[in-house]
Amino acid sequence: MRHRHHISTVAACLLLVTQFGCGGGDNPSQTAGNPLDGKLEGTPASSQNTQQSSAGIQQVSSTAGPSLKPNVVQTASLERDKLDMDDLDSDAPSLANEEVKIQELKEGSAEWSVREITRLKVQALPKTENVDELRKARAARNKKIIQLAMEAVKQTHADKEKQRLFSVCIRHLLEAHLQLALEGDQESIDALYDHSESLFKRDPNSPSAADAGFTVAKFANTSAQRFAQQEPRWIEEFVKQSRLFASRFPQETIRAPQLLQAAAETCQLYGMNKQALDCCLDLEARFPKTSEAAQVAGLTRRLRLKGQPLHLAGETIEGGFVSIDDYKGSVVLVVFWATTAKPFIEQLPQIQALSKKYRKYGFEIVGVNLDEEEPAIDAFQEKTSLDWRQIFYSSRDKRGWNNPAALYYGVRSVPMLMLVDHTGVTEVVTSNAGELEEPLRALLRKKTAANAK
Repeated sequence: MRHRHHISTVAACLLLVTQFGCGGGDNPSQTAGNPLDGKLEGTPASSQNTQQSSAGIQQVSSTAGPSLKPNVVQTASLERDKLDMDDLDSDAPSLANEEVKIQELKEGSAEWSVREITRLKVQALPKTENVDELRKARAARNKKIIQLAMEAVKQTHADKEKQRLFSVCIRHLLEAHLQLALEGDQESIDALYDHSESLFKRDPNSPSAADAGFTVAKFANTSAQRFAQQEPRWIEEFVKQSRLFASRFPQETIRAPQLLQAAAETCQLYGMNKQALDCCLDLEARFPKTSEAAQVAGLTRRLRLKGQPLHLAGETIEGGFVSIDDYKGSVVLVVFWATTAKPFIEQLPQIQALSKKYRKYGFEIVGVNLDEEEPAIDAFQEKTSLDWRQIFYSSRDKRGWNNPAALYYGVRSVPMLMLVDHTGVTEVVTSNAGELEEPLRALLRKKTAANAK
């Protein structure tokens, strides 16, 4: 049985219960059954702190990640995503200031509670280098914010004239629960999911419902960035919440596309290509005119590349021109790389070993370099004896991540490796050179058999 004293407080005094109407915009006069009856699949079964076991995610400590619904990586790729997930309270201070213009605020009123929340948020934490003390101080502040926000919601949810204030209180409530949830507080984890479901049932078109759904997605994304290495199911949870948010809130033409793009790119970094493609297709179908849809078009193309002809051509670093068509009859490995990319540098010996071992059987390599400066490439090639032909543009606006080949195939991390058979059809797309030798041998045998006919 889940511990629910924090939720029962909500049910008893205000927030996500039968006092809230279902549907009807912000009309508080409508009533319905308890929205807490509807649960998201995967909601944690217990709020007790336990250690992670082989049975699944059962842990809630701040060192290994919160328990529950699943784990997205902290990578340069995600840093480039435009997830506007910071501070759900963007309009809270202005509203607080607006309300506080009143000379006298009655203690215990909703307006007074909002003012007190604002004061708490700007109040300095204790000056100490003790991490545990700071964590406890932040937790105490967030719990006080939750208490104040709950009281304010109780007073505003049924007042048509105070629905904006109600929405701001909900934002404060969600943000405080989020901070506690990210510290592994199981009750706040449960509360985030419960509030999201209940507010959606109350009024699926309300800003509060969208904010709650977005907060859950933000929680999943942040947890995944922290803990995906230990528990990859957080990636699945991030995907689930991103797609759920997009389906429930089609009016969210900024936040929903950002979530879907981040989820797609996170999945492909972990080799979860099916989930990545699902997110891309969702994004292109629901928000086709957004910049995010345009940006994932290349990723969609790459995720569908296996079994399709590879389209690749461009200027070489020597000033010539190279095309994949120049290599018909050979098995070709296309390598997207950069001189400063540690994962590529670590895998380079494997790639060079494959070249040395199989070149005499008709194996070739073509590089697509994503550096900005040509001298860096020259120095690296000399140092590593790199002798592949390299696609690299003289025009500076076609260098780096703006390389046309990288844009066309949505390459946002390196190495990216594409193994093409002797007819020009792509057989393998991977970021791991260790996965190449077996399919390479098979393609060389296939080529030899075709030539013998």
